[in-house]
Formats: sequence, C-alpha cells, structure tokens
Amino acid sequence: MTSYQETLDYLYGLEHFGISLGLENINELCTSCGNPQEKLRIVHVAGSNGKGSSIAFLRQMLRRHGLSVGVYSSPHLRHFSERIVIDETPISEAEIVALTRKLRPFVEKIPRIVTFFDFTTCMALLYFVRQAPDIVLLETGLGGRLDATNVARKPLLTVVTNIALEHEEFLGSTLLEVAAEKAGILKPGVPLVSGVKKGKIRDFFAERQREMAAASDFLGREFRIRRLRDGSFSYYGSEYRFVDLRLAMSGRYQEDNAALALRALEYISHEVLFEIKAQLVAEALASVRWPGRLQKVGDKPDIYLDGAHNPHGVRALEPELRRLAADRRLILILGVMKDKRIKDMSARLVPLADEVIVTQAPLDRACSPERLAEEVKIHCSKVFVTNSVAEAFALARERAKIDDLIFLTGSLYCVGEAFNVLDLPVIM
Repeated sequence: MTSYQETLDYLYGLEHFGISLGLENINELCTSCGNPQEKLRIVHVAGSNGKGSSIAFLRQMLRRHGLSVGVYSSPHLRHFSERIVIDETPISEAEIVALTRKLRPFVEKIPRIVTFFDFTTCMALLYFVRQAPDIVLLETGLGGRLDATNVARKPLLTVVTNIALEHEEFLGSTLLEVAAEKAGILKPGVPLVSGVKKGKIRDFFAERQREMAAASDFLGREFRIRRLRDGSFSYYGSEYRFVDLRLAMSGRYQEDNAALALRALEYISHEVLFEIKAQLVAEALASVRWPGRLQKVGDKPDIYLDGAHNPHGVRALEPELRRLAADRRLILILGVMKDKRIKDMSARLVPLADEVIVTQAPLDRACSPERLAEEVKIHCSKVFVTNSVAEAFALARERAKIDDLIFLTGSLYCVGEAFNVLDLPVIM
C-alpha cells in the first residue's frame, strides 16, 4: 500500500462492516501499539447533540491561551483528514498512509472484524502521541460505554453534552437506557461537565459520579448562563464570571455548548496551570465557526445547511428555521439515516416548508427517498423525490426564486455531500 488513494480505499472498505460496538478490538490494537491513549491528556466528550460545537469552542479557547490541541471527531464533511486535527492543521496524507501501513498488520492478526472506527481511533491516538499536543479532545462516535474512544481509561475530564433518543437498536429505547450507555465514559475520580437538564437523567449521572468519588457539574446548577436580548450572554462558573460574550455561530442554543466549553476550560486550567483571561475567552468564542451547523453557504436565494439529525437537534433548530423562513418561501431539502426517528423529525420540520425535496447520502444507512417521501407527504403536499444531494440542489435552484430560502438538514452525511456538490471549503 503506497498511494493515498489506495489507503483511503482500504479504510473506507472497513466501513462496509458497519457498526460493531465493543472494546476488544480497540484494546488489542492499542496494546499492540504501546497503549498511546495512556500517554495523552484527554478530554472525553459524549452526548447526543452539540459535541462538535462544544469541542470547537473549547479548542479555540485553549488555542488562544497558548495550548496545542488535538481533536478527533466524526464524521468528516469532505476529507478524511478532518477527523484528526492538531491546532489548525489536519493530519497529512503521508501520515495517513504511514499509520495505516503500521496498523494494518496488527489488524490482520485480530480474529474478529475490525471496523473503520476502531482503526481510525487507534490511528488518531498514535498520531497524537507522535505530535504531542498539550490536550486531546476525543469525541465519541456512538454511545460511550462500548465506543472505541472509551479505550481512554484515564482522561482529565469527561463532558456529556445532553441525552436524547438516538440509535435505539444500539443504545436503548428510553432516555435512561441511552444515558447508561453515554455514562460508560465516566471514570473513577474524573470530573464530569454536563449539559443534561432532565432531572431524572441528571440525578442518574450525579449518582454515578458519587459512586466513583468524582465531581459532577451541570449547566443550570454548578454553572449557568444568562441570555440578554441584545444577543450577548454572561457566564457564571465556579471561579470565573464573563459578561458580554458573543458567538459568531448562529442559534442561541450554541450558548449552552459554549458554557460547557467554558466550565471545561476552568477544569483544564487547573490541570495545565494557566490563568484564564477574559479577553482571550471573548475573542475565541466570537471567532468560532463550525461547518454545517446553521451555516449560510449561498445567497440569492439564501442557502443554509444544518446537521440536525435527531428529534432533540431538530427541536433546537426549529425556532431558528422559523425565524429564517419568516415571510418567504422555504424549500426544504431533507435526507435522513434510516435508523433515526423519521416520523418525529418530519412532524417538526416539514410543516414549516412550502416544498420539500427528499434525498439521500450515498450510504447503506441512508433512508430511501421513497420511504422518506411517504412520511413527508403527511405534512406537505408538494414533495419531490431525488436520489442524490446533487440532484436535490439542482431541482431546488430550478424551483427557487431569488428571495426564497433553500435549507438542507436531517443528516451530517447529507451536509457533507452538500459541501462536495457546492464545492465549499471546510473551515474550522
């Protein structure tokens, strides 16, 4: 295996094995490589929504305070290298080839199916050890307890953004069952920062932390924010208070994600021994942009992309979409994975639209446009079926007038396809 394309073909070939939760493979891979996870200062991030934005806020604040930061996240939008980034630089093609060459012999000795996520998680950990960033922000893929990232046994801090019903065939059909899977990343003596607000779920996490002799800080309890009508907000933490904070990212729900990042920053400052500066915090938060989250990518007509992919994310998106669509026609492009709560998502989004174009990402997990259209037609009389995001955008532009709104949502995979179709740069 010598070329980058051959390497990608091998890695993407592992995706055909699908999702296989469990730690046997990642433990064996990391053991074969000298357990790189034990040589890193890791912040482990789980949750149903908001992981990427919280990580983006935290990364930028750490960078402004002079720290080097590694980030492992998923999925990527255009390029595989987006998954493994240090500071502002994605992993190079040469490193991807070299690390794949190093790991592949270990994979071939494992008598089980090694998935794409197992492989790439180990790759990221090895890369971070080679580059030695000050902090690594490690995002779970699915769940937590059996997620490959849970090979990190001694993180500095755990962050759980929120809990919502998702991936029910893997995580359970109740919020408490999902919470139990997410809580699998909690470790003895490791503090928790969380945006969980439902009392029963919050109590569950707090009790788990007490059992492990570890602190738990919840948004709205140990730390909080105050939203102001002028679009700014204030943060009240354990030791720090910051006022007149503003975000470049759209959607006031992002202020919750920023608050989680701020509380995490407080914890990290004690571990790494630096003083948090109010001006650096304000500058960092005002500069963060996270691709594919309520992002405007075109005008005349306006075009927006958002990766909301479950009912919780859609509920957060709904008021923003209402605001954007006020007094103009909305052409909604909708593509959803077949394991999502399609009925609930459609019931919230589709009534806001004048027309809906259903589509799909080129994945086995994607809901077929025909099946999605059946659900969408319950709430909208003008529904068009397309078989690709490219076809969906071509139709949307054909039908849209200059003052209309084209809005794509339902799946980060469809957002990624939109980035390709529209040839957009992925700027983090």
